[in-house]
Amino acid sequence: MEQSVLSTIPTTDLDDTASRPPREPEKKRLRALLSGLVFSIGVLLLKLKAVLFLIVAKSKLLMVNPLEGFGVGQLAVAGGSMAVTMVAYAIKMGAVFAVGFVLLTVIHELGHAVVIRAKGLRAGAMVFIPFIGGAVTLKDQPRSAYDDAQIGLAGPIAGTLASFACLLIFYGTDRLLYLALAYAGFLLNLLNLLPIAPLDGGRVSAAITKWMWVGGGLIVVYFMIAWKNPLLIVILLLGLFQLYRSVTGEQGEKFYDVSAGQRGSIAVIYFLLVCLLGYESVVTHRALVDASSQTAKAPASARQ
Repeated sequence: MEQSVLSTIPTTDLDDTASRPPREPEKKRLRALLSGLVFSIGVLLLKLKAVLFLIVAKSKLLMVNPLEGFGVGQLAVAGGSMAVTMVAYAIKMGAVFAVGFVLLTVIHELGHAVVIRAKGLRAGAMVFIPFIGGAVTLKDQPRSAYDDAQIGLAGPIAGTLASFACLLIFYGTDRLLYLALAYAGFLLNLLNLLPIAPLDGGRVSAAITKWMWVGGGLIVVYFMIAWKNPLLIVILLLGLFQLYRSVTGEQGEKFYDVSAGQRGSIAVIYFLLVCLLGYESVVTHRALVDASSQTAKAPASARQ
């Protein structure tokens, strides 16, 4: 999946010195984008009092150690796989971008780990696989589809915040590296929300309606044809297996017993996040393409 994301980044110099002065219209667009984000969050908190209550009630998340219970072996697996992944990305995209991109993945996975621990569940291993992504395994299974959906949403939310941080740094420094990282983070988290197992969206959609898995499967088939990525075949097969387990009742109907309020809150957060990430992916990709073309045309002295 990550290989497909990286393939959409325009070829450009992504070291930490590459920059270009953005045009005034782009500055205004970025200001509007960031102002719109703040406004949207404000409206969301005012309109959805349940979300504000949830944030206050779950403030204990800030006190959770996501790596609690990890032994030396688990930390060695996480650190070793992270280092191998950085080297692999560095060969393809450069060392500086590799470090930033892996850190975005780490923040995404830590988001999952924080909620896992907050719900009293034990995390297994945290592992990173080059050009595929990262994962946090579970020793204890979630008690319900609602709990599983919250765990699934936590990663993309954390990853989205980290991507916005990269966008803010780009806005302050004009370094193309941070614009590329922001775009890659937005798109990667968006793809992770496709409603099919084993992606995060597959876990989330189970708490909304399992019919979303059908749509997710069709989207994966489209990307299989468009990107010719063999990993998508694996994702499709795992999604079909999850659908089979659901139909045959292997997980039990009680697991999918979600109240209307829980279903609605998950649906609102999920679709808002998908829309936000879709918009940011398009805007940042367009800005990256424009910036890359300007940098390529500018004389070397002007890029110093």
